[in-house]
Amino acid sequence: MKKLTSVLIFAAVIITGFAVSVFFSEDAVNNLADSGDILAFALLMSGNIPGGIFASVRKWHGSIDDQFSNIDNLVNKLTEHQKEWIVPPTLLDLLTTNRNALQTLINHCRTTAGSTDDRAARNTLLKSTVGLCLLQVQNWVVQAYIAGALTADDVHSLGFLLPGERGGKHERSKETDVIAEVKVTIINEDFIRVVIDQSSGENAGPVLHGWPHGVKNALIVITSSDGKDEIYRGMTNNLHNDIKMPVGSHGKQFIIKAAFLKHVADEPKFGNQPTFSMPLTTEDLVRAIDRQHHEEFEEHILEVERQRQEIERLQKELRTKN
Repeated sequence: MKKLTSVLIFAAVIITGFAVSVFFSEDAVNNLADSGDILAFALLMSGNIPGGIFASVRKWHGSIDDQFSNIDNLVNKLTEHQKEWIVPPTLLDLLTTNRNALQTLINHCRTTAGSTDDRAARNTLLKSTVGLCLLQVQNWVVQAYIAGALTADDVHSLGFLLPGERGGKHERSKETDVIAEVKVTIINEDFIRVVIDQSSGENAGPVLHGWPHGVKNALIVITSSDGKDEIYRGMTNNLHNDIKMPVGSHGKQFIIKAAFLKHVADEPKFGNQPTFSMPLTTEDLVRAIDRQHHEEFEEHILEVERQRQEIERLQKELRTKN
C-alpha cells in the first residue's frame, strides 16, 4: 500500500503540473469571454457577503480535513453542473483524479499502516491540488462568471469569492480611478501580445509599471475597426497577455482598449484605444490571387458571350438585307 500510494501521488503531482500548462495554453478563457456584455452578469452585492460563505472560503487554508472538504465539494459541484457550466473535461478529470488519490491517502494515513513517507506524499498532493484550485480553477470560475455561465451564488458554492468581495465588517472598496494604457504587439498571424500599464497622463513622462494599489484585475476589449463588433472581451490578472485572435482576423484592422477593475462589476474606465492590423498569411495571399483569377476568368467568359451575341446579331441583320 505504501509503495502504491507513493507512486500514485507522485504521478498525480506530475500530471497536475503538465496538464495545467497544456490545458490553459489553449486559452479556453477566450472562448468563454466571447459572449457579450460583461457587466450584464456582474451584479455583485455592494455590502458584505454572508459569514458562512467566507467561512467556507477560509477552509482552503485550514486543516487537512477542511482543505479536502473544499476540494471534494468543488469536484462534486463541477461534475453535477458539467454541461450547463461548460466545465472543461481536461480540468475536471485532473481534479477528480487528484481528489480520489487524496481520499485514498488521507484514509490510509489515519491507520497504523500510514508511514512518514505516506504522510509526506499526502501533504505534497494536498498542497499541489489546493494550489491548482486557488489559481487555475478559480481563474476559470471567475472567467465563466464573467461569460454568464455561472452566477455569483454558483461561485460562492464552489468555495470562491469574486474579485472585490471580502469577509468581515468591511464595506466594498471604491472603484479605481487609475487609467490603463494598453500596448499591442503582433506575435504572428494568429497571436498578439498585450501589455497593460498605468497611464501617467497625456503628454506626461513614461508610464508607471505595475498594478494600481488594491487592483489585480484588468478588462481587455478588442473591437472591429469601426467599433461596432466586439471581437474579444476578457478579464486578466496579468499585465502581459498573449491573446489568440479569432478565425477570420487575417488582414483586418482592430481597436483594443483596457481598464483596471477592483471588482468585476466596476464600470470600466478605458484609456487609450490603439489600432492594429493582423497580417495576411501566404495561404491568404494564394486564396486572394485564386479569387482574383476566378473573377477575371468569369469576366472573360462574359465578354466572349457578349461578343458571340453581337456577332449573331450582325449576321442576322446581313441575312435580312440580302
